Amino acid sequence: MKFAILGCVALLAVSSSPVWAAFDVDGNYYCDGSNLPLEKTIYKSSVAKIDNDLNSYLSLNPSATDQELHSYLISNPDVAQPYSIMEQSKACLQSNGIRPDAIAAPSSLFLEVFAAPEFGASWLVLGTTFFVLLLQTRINKMSQIA
Repeated sequence: MKFAILGCVALLAVSSSPVWAAFDVDGNYYCDGSNLPLEKTIYKSSVAKIDNDLNSYLSLNPSATDQELHSYLISNPDVAQPYSIMEQSKACLQSNGIRPDAIAAPSSLFLEVFAAPEFGASWLVLGTTFFVLLLQTRINKMSQIA
């Protein structure tokens, strides 16, 4: 009986918690400099997610050109959100004196295709694109809830 009561109390405490790790109740990432092991895990996970998505795309489209890969990366919300988290977590780690590339690094193919200068896309354009995709994803989620 004691374990059942403790379990209910623990469940209630967890469900009423305002944040989970370095994400608020709305799922937005925030830098938690007081929990650097968690920040490292978030960074490593977001890098792995991006690389897995790229490898999945390539397995379905083995003859994809660099332009097709680039278009996939900037137009897919499933890649845009982990990319945004990766960049924010990277900045958080750097601001706390940790080298993100010592923890994880995106595949060279990702870096090559994503930032390929021959596509004429500046970081401002790419950043704006990811912001719009992330915003659209959130709007879509909110409209599904309503």
